[in-house]
Amino acid sequence: MEVILASDDDLRRMYLNLRPGEEKSYVSYFNGNVLPLTVRGVLDAIPQAATDKVHELLASCPKIKMDRVHVGGSFGRRTLVRGAFDVDLTVFVNSYNGQVMRFDQWTEQTLINMQRDVAAWLRTKGWNVVEVEYGAHYKNCLSVTVLVNGRVEVEVDIKLAANVVQGSQEPNRGKAQRDALMAALWDTPAAQRRADPAREAALAEALTAVVKDTSDRVKSVARLLKSWYKYGLKRDIPHVPSVLLEVVTLAAAGQVNMDAREAGVLLLLKALELLDAAASGREVVVLEAGPKWGYTRAQANSCAHVWQWDAVKVLHPIDPTCNLARPKTGGRVIYWSSLAQEARDLRDVIKTRSMWDLLYGSSSSLAPAIQAMGAAAVA
Repeated sequence: MEVILASDDDLRRMYLNLRPGEEKSYVSYFNGNVLPLTVRGVLDAIPQAATDKVHELLASCPKIKMDRVHVGGSFGRRTLVRGAFDVDLTVFVNSYNGQVMRFDQWTEQTLINMQRDVAAWLRTKGWNVVEVEYGAHYKNCLSVTVLVNGRVEVEVDIKLAANVVQGSQEPNRGKAQRDALMAALWDTPAAQRRADPAREAALAEALTAVVKDTSDRVKSVARLLKSWYKYGLKRDIPHVPSVLLEVVTLAAAGQVNMDAREAGVLLLLKALELLDAAASGREVVVLEAGPKWGYTRAQANSCAHVWQWDAVKVLHPIDPTCNLARPKTGGRVIYWSSLAQEARDLRDVIKTRSMWDLLYGSSSSLAPAIQAMGAAAVA
């Protein structure tokens, strides 16, 4: 994508025109100048150093024996945005206090006890650890602050999860884990299927794979949507999970011709439309991730009794009993109607106002994200 040099006057003359064969300066500028901003200033080395330190330390923890550690969250899914140094680690546990852990032993109380023991051990090593009952995505996790290069603090959320493929020789443990867990769910009579936080946590590798393996263009729009929320909306509309915004973007991509020159801006418009529909309660967002990782819409509907009374429904792309927009306890209220209105307003700016208005205008909720990511190139 070629960077387009443009003055303020040029930007004020750029309007979105999707008619075939007509002038496409708006699209060219969006592709060459706006989307590339989403990776500007994103530093992989810092979160990677933090995860390495945590992994090395946990390997010597006497309370648990772990099989593997998975780097998830925005960093692992390659959708990290500028200024975000929060990292999610899933630790797949084989045994706790010398006892091999079967999946049916992963009760909430057992997890709480395990977390408490691991946190206590980490504190003996001088680490600052907080036991979090309700994290950004998972319930019950540990939050540690890791100092990198002696100056950068990185927040790392540690989620302890079941390893259901102990003894497996499969090279792709995440795929084998997904297959085992979902086979058990589909073998359960439909009316008896329930959301299970232990199963959701144990599917972390599969969730990462679905997002990470999508095209760079789709991921860049997902990062733009997340930056819009982080820098323009989060203060007044807190607690929206970043993974929900990613799933909405990927679901929208299935409705857009991603080979088209206009695909980037069309995907942003479709993602905002779908976010509005979901946040308004008009649509159930289902990302059909394909037979390797996901499920069919019919299988999703067989689990509707689990989430049908939730006001907003954005389904986990691996496990359709899990609603990423499920109501939170502990005071974590999400103002969905406000989010829907913001999505409508930004769509209107994209469709009817100039590129200058989108990037810098007071009516654009994307402008703070553009400023944070670095001003677009101006001649």
